[in-house]
Amino acid sequence: MEIVPFEPNMAGGIAHCYNRLVAPVPECYPVSEDRFASVESLAHRRLRDEEIAVARKGGEVVGFVHVGVALPVEHYEELEGEPGVIRFLAYRVGERSVGQALLEWAEAWARGRERSAVLAWEAELRYPFYHFGYAHLSERIGHVRALMGMNAYRELGGELYLTWPHFTPPKPERPPFDFDLQVEWQEGPTARRLSVRALEGEEQVGKCNMDLRHQSPAPDEKQWCYCDDLWVAERLRGKRLGMFLLSTALSETRAAGCLHAAITTGGANYRAQLMYTNMGFQVVDYTVAFRKALSDA
Repeated sequence: MEIVPFEPNMAGGIAHCYNRLVAPVPECYPVSEDRFASVESLAHRRLRDEEIAVARKGGEVVGFVHVGVALPVEHYEELEGEPGVIRFLAYRVGERSVGQALLEWAEAWARGRERSAVLAWEAELRYPFYHFGYAHLSERIGHVRALMGMNAYRELGGELYLTWPHFTPPKPERPPFDFDLQVEWQEGPTARRLSVRALEGEEQVGKCNMDLRHQSPAPDEKQWCYCDDLWVAERLRGKRLGMFLLSTALSETRAAGCLHAAITTGGANYRAQLMYTNMGFQVVDYTVAFRKALSDA
């Protein structure tokens, strides 16, 4: 087995390796080799010095790891200190030695750039065709998750992923206090976005944003809506304002032609989980990011 730098003629093998890895992950779909045409085509605006290392046996791609260095991002805790980053790591089930070699290569790469820590599988840095917006490493990719843990990577806050195929919007029931409701559609070059806001005068006290573009190359991507932001002012929590805003947004997106809905929340946010699951969403995945201080290695 050898680990070599990425070359464009490896794109097909890398795509095959990626597709095999994500096959069990909900709402992840096969991609073509064009997605891996170059490192530059995958570059993330919050990273620098990105590279892909490829593991080969007899010329066949059996794994790869995509690394980079985080750029400073204000008010974003997990990127503090500009750590080395593992965006993606793939290897075959049963080929633990390949995964171990790729992980050790990535850590050596980060040390060579004087990084003191490595952040892995952070949703903010994910491939745009992997999962939904706040998804880290899926629990369905168990052999990679176990490898991270065996190498002293610490789990960061996990994200629960819920879907509601063929959803029936619940009837919005307005909470018994005064506020103004604002519903606004925004048209983008490739997507539509819905914003539902609750206002007390000029003060925003709640909001629900829905993205009408699915985050993966699914054939039915236009039939999905994704709630990427649901927030209620702390003093109004427990008064059913969040349920009203989400129900309103679901009704609007259903009328716009969406058939399926998705949402995420923190793994320990039981209030949100209780609301979503009682509305009709079902838990389909749990995803986790990882961090390791290289001084502990």
